[in-house]
Amino acid sequence: MKRLVIIGLFILALISCGTAEKAGNDAAQTSDGGSTGGFKLDLERVDGGNFSFEEIRGKKHLVIAFWATWCDPCKAELKALAQIYPEFSDKVEFIGVSTDTEDLIDKVNEFAVSAALPFPVLIDPAGNVVSSLIPGSDSVPYMIVVSKDGEIVSKHSGYTPGDENRLGEELKKLIEK
Repeated sequence: MKRLVIIGLFILALISCGTAEKAGNDAAQTSDGGSTGGFKLDLERVDGGNFSFEEIRGKKHLVIAFWATWCDPCKAELKALAQIYPEFSDKVEFIGVSTDTEDLIDKVNEFAVSAALPFPVLIDPAGNVVSSLIPGSDSVPYMIVVSKDGEIVSKHSGYTPGDENRLGEELKKLIEK
């Protein structure tokens, strides 16, 4: 009985938020409170240095995967993104943004290294950027796709194995535009 409950909870966690929505022409909130096209993101990398969307604006699209060390579906999503990353890395930048608090930064780095993630992992220990971009600020996994011009193209909540294939198709269409 206990095993069935655990399996049921795991399945519920995997599919609880598996949705995607198009941003369309609606005004999308950004980290600076601006609207669509004015997307900004400036965060510290867990391995040192900084990442700024301004460095790739006009050059590459952006996939932001918000995650936490306690979230198994998040970790599965990051590993799946690592598998499709090579196909898109010349036109799309992928980043993982941890929603963990400052006391868990060592665990964030440990996971990024052990999973051999090929893209930057960013941290937001104060939660300021995360809270401005994620509804509820702790609903992970959560992904945002941003065009190279700074328009939020889509938002995805939750992760189910295979979602990376749908993301791949979405990115192909975005690149063709």
